[in-house]
Amino acid sequence: MTEGDAHMTSSARDVACRHLLDAARAHPSIFPRAISSEPLDPRDRRLAEAIVNETMARWLTISTLADKALRTPWPRLEPLVQAALLSGGAQLLFLDRVPDHAVVGETVEWVKRSGGRRGTAGLVNAVLRRIIELRGDPIEHADGKARDQLLRSNGGGWQLTEAVFDEDPLQRMAQQTGHSPILLERWQQAMGRDEAFRIALHGLCTPPVVLHGAGRDDSLLPHDAPGFSVLASDALLDEVLARHPDAIVQDATTARAVPVADGLSPKVILDLCAGHGTKSLQLARRHPDCRVIVSDTDDRRLQDLQDLSERVENIEVMDASAARGLRGEVDLLVLDVPCSNTGVLPRRREARIRFNEGLLRDLVDLQHQIAADAIATLATNAHILYITCSLETQENEAMPRWLTKWHGHEVVHEASSLPGGLPGDPPSSYRDGGYVALLRT
Repeated sequence: MTEGDAHMTSSARDVACRHLLDAARAHPSIFPRAISSEPLDPRDRRLAEAIVNETMARWLTISTLADKALRTPWPRLEPLVQAALLSGGAQLLFLDRVPDHAVVGETVEWVKRSGGRRGTAGLVNAVLRRIIELRGDPIEHADGKARDQLLRSNGGGWQLTEAVFDEDPLQRMAQQTGHSPILLERWQQAMGRDEAFRIALHGLCTPPVVLHGAGRDDSLLPHDAPGFSVLASDALLDEVLARHPDAIVQDATTARAVPVADGLSPKVILDLCAGHGTKSLQLARRHPDCRVIVSDTDDRRLQDLQDLSERVENIEVMDASAARGLRGEVDLLVLDVPCSNTGVLPRRREARIRFNEGLLRDLVDLQHQIAADAIATLATNAHILYITCSLETQENEAMPRWLTKWHGHEVVHEASSLPGGLPGDPPSSYRDGGYVALLRT
């Protein structure tokens, strides 16, 4: 390792540890947040992001191994210690970038620089070295069934030197995949253990970049879904998009929601929770003679939507309050509502940590409120396209039933999709999970 490499990894670890310190203080209520905006070398930023991403996916896995070396139970550790062990554990178990001694040494130094109490640096040093002892040897295949095997996103894993994980299969799978046990219990009750565990394993996948509408390109591989492609691991997305300006980066499952409304002829579409505008662009292209109004409550997303509207003639941006004032004008109301993200956990890794029944109830209440506030915008004989990236019945099938009961709408079409692809599978098999329903007023 050169002097430059050592500086790079040290800077990356500092940024990652500070980010994880904030997350440890907020745990389990962790929400998406960008890595520090301070200037970083591109390689430095990629390493910092890799550390954070692996930690978010495997928080429970790392803390389970750390507990084997701790006298104080993990939940009682101060956030500084948790952050250091999470960062170091993620590198030792899931990244292959830097030698073990460098991971341990730099993590301990960060604890010292961060004002850890007396003995804290020694504790972190001892626990990380114990994790190295437990790690054992790499294995080509692991399925989460053994107490002494640790899963990796490539389908392989580590043959641990001791049986670390829980004897109960559900608790063991939760520890192995980083999911809240409450979430796995819900899935097991809804779809059976085998399918619940399959979806949990899917959560370990590294999601590929999927495009549709790109055509043939040496930098693209065919996806299992016709018309979709996967960006090659050594390709640059910006260059591919420059060659294929009509291509859209979008998962195959997500892309199937908007075509559900293809049989309609709306004059005005309101995409009320438009996010960054991917579905808005789909809508504008599929309904070129239609006025597509897009909105979002997030200022940064509104700016993205404004940029999109400058490129696409039939898209216009409104803030949320103005959009809700379109009384009786909207023929198609698109509600891609905030949800638990349980259908896209490889992309929203932190969502597996924060999930609980209380949060789910709050989200359902929010979804009801968004829909109720928007109903006044609907014209006569209008439609609602309701979309989530959730697997939870309360957010999916229950919502159209609620709209039918309280507002008299009729369900015309609905479809749910489970995630596809497992660790070690080719990226062409990867799919997000989600739900879509079309209702007629």
